[in-house]
Amino acid sequence: MRIVAGSEQPAIAFPRTRGLWQSAVLMLSVLVAAALALVLVPSFMADLELGRAIESADAAYLDQAEAHLQSAVAWTPGNATLHRMLGDVYTSMMLFRRPQDVYLGKALASYRQAARLTPLDSLTFTRMGWANLYAGDAAAAEQAFLQAHTLDPNNPYINYSLGTSYLWQKKLANARTEFEIAQRYYPAAPEIKASLEEVDRLVTAR
Repeated sequence: MRIVAGSEQPAIAFPRTRGLWQSAVLMLSVLVAAALALVLVPSFMADLELGRAIESADAAYLDQAEAHLQSAVAWTPGNATLHRMLGDVYTSMMLFRRPQDVYLGKALASYRQAARLTPLDSLTFTRMGWANLYAGDAAAAEQAFLQAHTLDPNNPYINYSLGTSYLWQKKLANARTEFEIAQRYYPAAPEIKASLEEVDRLVTAR
């Protein structure tokens, strides 16, 4: 049997080719696993820190809640909900810690970051409004509530919030309008009833 020069080459090259393919598949598997880790690990760690933050906040351990939320934000900085919740923690701190303006600044910075990430979220602007209101800036609160109302015009809580900012500024006609709209949804709500009574008292006192 005559062997042509080079005829044995395919028998030698094929195992090498198969080995190269096996190496390529192994490398691809490693890259896919690494990519999945980059996607899944941050979300998992953020959820873990969020759970710890909620537990701490429920127990009124606000410093721990702040630390856990900051850690969660570090894992997933594009999560608007985490920024908003961090703003809520700073708002709670602002109610009894001093200097108040420091915590107000932190709360507003967190809410603004949340708003940049999800500009159509009315809840963020509502929380921003209440932070301003707690700090005594009813005019700034009004602007935030108006933005929330633009995004969610049929939300009675926003009507109540906007009415409260009007009441603080003695814009009594506007306040009454917003409270009455909210009362149509919740006719038995004591907060709305008390707010309308306060409007009546102030109108009578004029």
